Formats: sequence, structure tokens, C-alpha cells
Amino acid sequence: MKITWHPEPGVIAVVTSMNNVPIRLTEERWLHIIEYHRELEPFQPEILLAIVDPDELYFSPPQLKPNFAAVKVFIRLVKFGLAKNLVVHYREVSQSNGFILTALIMSDKRLKRRFKLWQRLK
Repeated sequence: MKITWHPEPGVIAVVTSMNNVPIRLTEERWLHIIEYHRELEPFQPEILLAIVDPDELYFSPPQLKPNFAAVKVFIRLVKFGLAKNLVVHYREVSQSNGFILTALIMSDKRLKRRFKLWQRLK
């Protein structure tokens, strides 16, 4: 996995999505993630890996603002007493620009419910 760390001020890292779009993790979004999901603080590399190589990838239904949800299973999460699924929502603004919206941990049951109406791409 290729991660470009701190490519510009305010950006922690950039990875490439499955659509070959550079996706930024900004400082602002990282602070949002760890404010609402404190348990994710030690999992920044996993958040980036979920975008690069998701186990499942979904695209939002028409009634939502377009975004992707990358889902990746990490057994390391379970060792911390969390569910195994890491979900990372991100937006591709153009072929050369995208950014992470948020990330969260989700159980298998909640995952099935949440993405029932989403288009599965992978």
C-alpha cells in the first residue's frame, strides 16, 4: 500500500481508491473521527488500508449525497474488544480529488442493515 504522509499542510495522508482517485485524510477529518470514535485513534493506518483494499465496497443510494463506504475486516480490532468491521466513508469529488468523511466500527448485523439499500461494488 502506498501512503503519502503529510503531502501538504492540513493533510495527514493520501491513498488511492479502487477507482484510482487520490483520497485525502485531512487533519480536520481525523479530529472529527477521533472526537466521535475515540476507539479509532490507534487505527489510522487501518483506516487508510480500508480505502486501498476493501473487503467490501458500497456506493450510496440516490437520496444521499454521493459517497463510498469501504469495509475491511481487521482481527486487530477484536483484540481491542471492538467489532471486526472497519467502515470508512469517503467522497470522490473528481478523478483527481477525494477525501475521507468519517470512519467507524460496525458489527456484522449492523453492517447488513446499514448497507441494505446501497449498491455493492465489491
